[in-house]
Amino acid sequence: MNFRPNPLLYGANKDFFSTFRLAIRMRSTVDYDVLSRSVARAMARYPYFCVSPEREGEELVLRYNERPLPVFPDDRTVRLGSEESRGHLLSFGCKDNTIFLDASHYLADGMGIDPLMKTLLYSYVSERYGTEGLHTERIRMPDSPVCPEEYAYPFPSSAMDTGELPLLPSAPTEVYGLDPDAFDREGLYAYHLHIPQKAMMEKANSSDGSPVSFLSVLLYRALHRLDHRIDKPIVAHVQHQYRSVLQAPMSHHSLVSYIPVTLSPRMKGWDVEKQNTVVRGQILLKGGREADVVSVNRLIEAFPSHAPLAERKEAMAHYAENSIGGKTFGISYVGRMDWCGLERYVEDLHPYIGEKHTQNLLILEVMTVGEDFSLTLMQSGRGEKYRDAFLEEISALGIPVRLVGEERYALSNTDLPLE
Repeated sequence: MNFRPNPLLYGANKDFFSTFRLAIRMRSTVDYDVLSRSVARAMARYPYFCVSPEREGEELVLRYNERPLPVFPDDRTVRLGSEESRGHLLSFGCKDNTIFLDASHYLADGMGIDPLMKTLLYSYVSERYGTEGLHTERIRMPDSPVCPEEYAYPFPSSAMDTGELPLLPSAPTEVYGLDPDAFDREGLYAYHLHIPQKAMMEKANSSDGSPVSFLSVLLYRALHRLDHRIDKPIVAHVQHQYRSVLQAPMSHHSLVSYIPVTLSPRMKGWDVEKQNTVVRGQILLKGGREADVVSVNRLIEAFPSHAPLAERKEAMAHYAENSIGGKTFGISYVGRMDWCGLERYVEDLHPYIGEKHTQNLLILEVMTVGEDFSLTLMQSGRGEKYRDAFLEEISALGIPVRLVGEERYALSNTDLPLE
């Protein structure tokens, strides 16, 4: 059984190994034996996640891997696709009260991995605590049938019909960059923050904003709080999804893109409401169907589908590098998460990302757990400068915010048969 990989896999290299980690913090210590059995049950439901990358001539395929996925009794990271992970592009682990899931972004994105995470948590919680209070109709059961729409290749074979498309504003040629001396450069670092959803949404809604536009404005204001002489645009890359334009709501593929949002120096004297309106407007304009069609077509046209492997590698590496450049910070929020009753057993959820292209940048991942927004502020080393300014901006609006943890973190690398 083979599955067709995302074209971006061809661009993987030492700078873009592209993995992410989910850390699911439970309310009690994780039982390793129960977790191991739960992983086995859950993965039987997801054959398209049980794959190893292999080369067939000038093609790459994801071939079904019958070997059990690794479940480690600690928080180690391993090379995905290697013998360390039994060839898989996923691995699991646990330490104290946290479950870890490491995945290749070339296999799936956060939204694509979400059903698997819920199936795993259901299997774990139901064995250890029972099923009372769980809304199982919104969880894929381990024995439920696999729908082809979950793993079907989502991209069309040729460019989509564009019709009459609006002319979108061009990206600025010069972008404000962060101070590299603000970080200790000893490895990736994360700060974990909690904000009550009700308190933040009241402020965001009063200024015609969403969580992502509102937090983007607060980060913009934090940077101007630190540096009153900023004379270049601050650019936020807001995570966006292609699932709607590709009509692939069930797809597990990595269908993440980024909307560049420009916040110019002339906005610094405006109030939060006006800043928020500008950011929200850009997100709606650049994240509409027309803009998505242009973006999808750009990827399809950049991928030489019938070319030799070396040419595909070069084209996709170039595409990836152009896609992630020119930003001051990145921010991701995909909406309120439906925990299906599992939130009774889950304390927190933290996603981790970061590679060479995230050096001297801020990455903010926003999740919902219980009644709180759970924010993970990631940077390329320890340093409180930007964190503290961000906290001051939040507090200045009367929004309660708590620092609930901080840590250095590591990510898995990925072995791919590209040579």
